[in-house]
Amino acid sequence: MGPPRAESFGVPAERSRRAPVSTFRCAIVTPTEQVLDEDVTEVEFPQWDGQRGLLKSAAPFVGRLGVGLLRIRTASDGDKEYLLNGGFAELHDDKLVLLADEIMARDTLDAAEARKRLDAAIEALTQAGIHDLEARDRLDRERQVATAAVALSSNG
Repeated sequence: MGPPRAESFGVPAERSRRAPVSTFRCAIVTPTEQVLDEDVTEVEFPQWDGQRGLLKSAAPFVGRLGVGLLRIRTASDGDKEYLLNGGFAELHDDKLVLLADEIMARDTLDAAEARKRLDAAIEALTQAGIHDLEARDRLDRERQVATAAVALSSNG
């Protein structure tokens, strides 16, 4: 007999096939350029304390961005993926603004170059003095970015 059809619940067949896609505005800005400004259906991004996902009508917030994969889903173009390196995020009135310190499109990442960057960061951390906390923090951040770049470029 099969599952009940939408028509049996009083929903016209043409309306039951596809729900309208709810979108919100997303803008990504770096110190040197505007990377994106378009309607999106979903955004996943790293915050300093973990990964966050957003859909339309999410509660407003301001947060600090972390290092990792930024995935943007659009109704028209599908997924766009970036390596995000810090910054701030603000969501207000269904507009998400990501003020990124650094961002790289996933398809531009080179696995060999990312591996060199990771090796250099690990070596620099090894050589850094234990008393220079600011330098260690900066080098550790570089190691995090390089590790994420290696992972994203290898999984393409």
